[in-house]
Amino acid sequence: MSITDALVPGLPSLLRITIAHGYIVQILLAEALFTYGLRRRSHAVMRAIFGFVVALPLMVAVPNWISGYVSGLFSLTVFLLSLMLWRWILEGSFRELLFCCVGAQLTQNLSYNVENLIYRPFADRIPDVGWFALSVGCTCVVYAFCFLLFARRPYASGHVEVEGRYVYTFAVMAALFTYVMQYLFQVYGLDRYWVSRPPLILCCLAGLCVQYGFVALKSESDERAMLERMMRQEARQYAIAQESVDLINMKAHDLKHQIARIRATGNVDDAELNDIERIVARYEDTCNSGNRDLDVVLAQKQMVCRSEGIVMTVIAQGEALTFMRPSDIASLFGNILDNAIEHERTVEPPSLRTIAVSVRRNGNMSVIRIENYCARRPRMVGGLPVTSKNDRRYHGFGMRSVRYIVERYGGSLAITTEGDLFVVSILLPYGNECVAAR
Repeated sequence: MSITDALVPGLPSLLRITIAHGYIVQILLAEALFTYGLRRRSHAVMRAIFGFVVALPLMVAVPNWISGYVSGLFSLTVFLLSLMLWRWILEGSFRELLFCCVGAQLTQNLSYNVENLIYRPFADRIPDVGWFALSVGCTCVVYAFCFLLFARRPYASGHVEVEGRYVYTFAVMAALFTYVMQYLFQVYGLDRYWVSRPPLILCCLAGLCVQYGFVALKSESDERAMLERMMRQEARQYAIAQESVDLINMKAHDLKHQIARIRATGNVDDAELNDIERIVARYEDTCNSGNRDLDVVLAQKQMVCRSEGIVMTVIAQGEALTFMRPSDIASLFGNILDNAIEHERTVEPPSLRTIAVSVRRNGNMSVIRIENYCARRPRMVGGLPVTSKNDRRYHGFGMRSVRYIVERYGGSLAITTEGDLFVVSILLPYGNECVAAR
């Protein structure tokens, strides 16, 4: 007798609920965990209420009807109907949804096998209530484990970056393993033996590791490609900035001589000429570290600092960076100083807006230290400050680019706070060109 026959005698056979229908609750709960990071459609709550009211009876009736003709399709039918339900509620591509639901599918199967691994050796001594408690306990523990380890990781902006061919191929493989293997175990009676469970548990774990490991690998590859594109763009901007700074310095030098010639004529206002001289001196008084590539970046940032009322001091031994590529120098110092300038703009009162740059060689190491005033400690994740921009998918790459460059040269990066200072410290092995060329 089914569960519903005991509660509601005379219920139509299509709506009869058996213990096998517990899969409906398990798979929907797993899918809710794995799709939590996806964007919802408008009026998602109303869609969910209506969807569950319609979908739940169908998840009971349709598998019951199909089972009257073909066996082994019960769980697969429920899974396909659940996909339609979440498609109704969630926004985004079907590819993303299928990816998440396949992870939920493997998680449910993992929980089922762990439960049977514990239950089967003691089946004769565990009452139905104990079995139910064991099932609920295994579900909670396994689902929490899979959520923390897998489900919550891919989401950065409400979607998952995956390729369609990978998702569909993996979905077919997971379905063959989850449903065909389960059906064969039932047909041949292997599911009654606990020794059949450890291989299935390992397969489920391996499947989840492969699925989400691929996403992590692709995310890292995409991030590296984006960093490379940004660095190429920064190199082009650096070339333009180099020409601009050279032109400004040349014109400032010429203008200084013109002022001296005009003053010699005696027919001018000295006060006005003094003002012009001070302005020219500001542009001519650029850093002269001995490394032209570094000087260009620092000169450009000093001009920005002057316009923003930020005091920028520089003590630099340019020869400490002669082994670095010009584009890497531009990207490294440009990103750090851009972040510092962006923060200093918000500092009040303006008299506290300060940035200090230090570059020196210490033995076989090149030491870079850049600090700026920062009264409030920023939130750090993975050793890097978290961007304050709303769209974190396209922001926060500056410091990741810095870390990428430092690692290419075999160096180390430390970001700390010292009192009211935000400090970026970099150590680079002097002359480590072979690492940089990788």
